[in-house]
Amino acid sequence: MPKRKDAFECLLSMGDLGKYVDKWIAIVDDEIVSIGNTGKEVFKQAREKHPERTPLILKVPSNTVMLL
Repeated sequence: MPKRKDAFECLLSMGDLGKYVDKWIAIVDDEIVSIGNTGKEVFKQAREKHPERTPLILKVPSNTVMLL
């Protein structure tokens, strides 16, 4: 079984998140599975779609972020 990515590795592998600025997103297996205005809403939707998995929940910031 391949090693699962941690949260940092998952974010680095994501494409352009610009269309999700100021939104909450849920990620499961490197895929955005839910988008919304609150973390609670996004978590609930993600758990309904993937009850066996723990989604990564985050808010995409509006400021430019550089990872070095």
